[in-house]
Amino acid sequence: MRFVTYATADGDRAGVLRDDLIHALPRGTALLDVLDRLPEVGARALAAPDEVVALAEARLKAPVPRPPSIRDCLCFLDHMRNCQKAFGQPSTLDSAWYRVPAFYFANPATVIGPHDDVPISPGSAWFDFELEIGAVIGVPGRDLTPERAADHIAGYTILCDWSARDLQGVEAHPLPEARPGD
Repeated sequence: MRFVTYATADGDRAGVLRDDLIHALPRGTALLDVLDRLPEVGARALAAPDEVVALAEARLKAPVPRPPSIRDCLCFLDHMRNCQKAFGQPSTLDSAWYRVPAFYFANPATVIGPHDDVPISPGSAWFDFELEIGAVIGVPGRDLTPERAADHIAGYTILCDWSARDLQGVEAHPLPEARPGD
């Protein structure tokens, strides 16, 4: 099933997309609230939708417009090597990159919908994006094996990671402080 969130005059609605039609979940039901039981919630919406809206008439939002957390992994080592080179650093990665899966916390307040304009950071001349796949976690867990982890994934979404690379470079490799007289 393909779940969506769309804007209405009364606020956001969630639904299941099938054949270019959105079959709405009951009013007040957000995907974030039902991630642990999407198959049954989706089946009910398809069988008896609260409303049906043509996809062409809907303004889609991010499936989970305000997730409680976003973690972006830094696991594609060739990408990390290329980033190092782009910022004038050696392409050799520290041994820690091979021992621990690195990630960072992204800002959940920056999530936008698939057709929304992407704001560019003021002062950025090198605005970049990475097309990624996001796993939406529906059931909490910790210290999971890869086999058990799959049971905690509610679904997947496309994630475009937009970055002001020039500003990010200054943040990651700060300029030396100005000294009096400089």
